[in-house]
Formats: sequence, structure tokens, C-alpha cells
Amino acid sequence: MEFLIYIAILLVIAAVISLVLSFVGTVLVGALRLLPIVFAALAIAAFVRWYRERS
Repeated sequence: MEFLIYIAILLVIAAVISLVLSFVGTVLVGALRLLPIVFAALAIAAFVRWYRERS
């Protein structure tokens, strides 16, 4: 009977780890999708700053 309890505990731990890794993966994929927008915004900000300092 104890053996079944240990297996159940291991399955619960594995499920929690799987959910956490899935969440982290989703966040990373979302961040990678936003990367071009962030690069474009940074480039525009750098050009605006360069233009203001030049004037």
C-alpha cells in the first residue's frame, strides 16, 4: 500500500513540474514573438536620441 502512495506522490510532483515547464515555455515563446517589436522600438528610440543630440 505504501508503494502506491509513493507512486501517487511521484505522479503529482511530475505533473506540477510539467505544468511549470509548460508555463515557462509559453512565456518564452511569447517573449520571442515580441522580440522584433522590442528591437524596432529600441532602434527608433536610439535614432530619435541621436537626432536630438545632433541638432
